[in-house]
Amino acid sequence: MHFTYEREKYSVSELMQGDVLRRTAALDDVLKEVHPHFYQHPKNLFFMVLTQSCDLVPRGPSKSCKAPYIAIAPVRTLDLVIERYIAQQNVAEVKAELPVLSAKARNKVSEFLHRLFNNNEPGYFYLDSVGTALPADCAAFLNLSISIKSEFHFTKCIESKVLQLTDTFQAKLGWLVGDMFSRVGTPDWEPSEINKKVTAAVRDAAIWVDDSKINAVEAAYRDIADGDVNRKMSAAEITSVVSRVPTRKQLVINQANVVIAEVLRGNDAQAQKLIRRLESDSALTALLK
Repeated sequence: MHFTYEREKYSVSELMQGDVLRRTAALDDVLKEVHPHFYQHPKNLFFMVLTQSCDLVPRGPSKSCKAPYIAIAPVRTLDLVIERYIAQQNVAEVKAELPVLSAKARNKVSEFLHRLFNNNEPGYFYLDSVGTALPADCAAFLNLSISIKSEFHFTKCIESKVLQLTDTFQAKLGWLVGDMFSRVGTPDWEPSEINKKVTAAVRDAAIWVDDSKINAVEAAYRDIADGDVNRKMSAAEITSVVSRVPTRKQLVINQANVVIAEVLRGNDAQAQKLIRRLESDSALTALLK
C-alpha cells in the first residue's frame, strides 16, 4: 500500500478528511435522492471526504458533528485525468485511435503527471491503487465536490469508508482544498519510481509524433479521409507516414550532397565518402535533433 494511506492508525469508527468512500447501497441511496446526476455518472467509482477532520468529530449527547454538511468529491480513474489534460493541449487535426500530439506536448503531460503523482496539482488528489480496493490508479476531482447532510448521512459515510490518509496527506488535501499559498511538506515518490510511472502513463495516452512531422501526418490524414468525417487513422498508418518524413539531418545531408557533388565533380568516390562520414557523425546528429 502506498505511503499516502494510513495503516497503523486506521479507524473504522471515525470519519476524517481524505477518507475514501465505497459506493455502498446506502451511500448510493443518498446520492440518488440528493445528487441524482452524481449517482447516475458511471465514472464516479468512489468518493473522497473533503470536510476538515476537526469538524467531523461527534460531540455531545447527540453525537453530532460540527459540520452541518459533509463535502465529498468524486473519485475517477487516472485515465480520465490524463484524457482531460490532453484535450487542453494542441492536438493534431487527425482522427485516430488515440489523440495525436507532438513530442513537445509529451513533455508537458509528463510534467503534469509528476505534479499529480506528488499531489502538487491543483484540482486533483492522486490515489494509488496498489494494495487498495481501487480498481485502478485514480484521482479525486476536487472541483466537482457536492454536499450531503451530516445529520442524516454521517453513519452511512463511516460504513462506506475503505481508505484513510495519513495525517500529513490529510494536511496536503486541506491545502489543496483551501487553495492556500504555502506548501505542505509531504513525502514525494522516489525519482526512479515516479519516472517509471509517468513513462507508463504517458506511453499509452496518445500517439506521440515529433513536432516537425505533425504537418505531414495531418496532410496524410486529409488524403486518407477524403472528406469522410468518420475515418480514423490507425497507429500503424501514422507510424508509416512518420517513417517516410525525412529527419532534419537527412534534409541537411541531402543538401550537402548537392553541394559536395558540385565541388567534387568527377570524383564520385570522394563525394560518397564525405556523405557517409556526415551520416555517421554523432555530433551532427545531436545538433540536428
